[in-house]
Amino acid sequence: MTKADEIANPASCFNKASDNELIFVLLARDKAAPAAIAKWMDERIRRGLNKPDDMQIKSAFDWILATL
Repeated sequence: MTKADEIANPASCFNKASDNELIFVLLARDKAAPAAIAKWMDERIRRGLNKPDDMQIKSAFDWILATL
């Protein structure tokens, strides 16, 4: 999601974060971002927080493929 879309969307992770909650940002141009996102996807699925066919996981995977 672009920065502008993230800020404008009330349901975004950015806007769901508590005022005192730490957030981490990975820039699309960061060469380590695809690997970090892949690990995040694996961990979300391993913990049962997502399923492989969830839109959040599919979107992350599509972004990784687009960076190749």
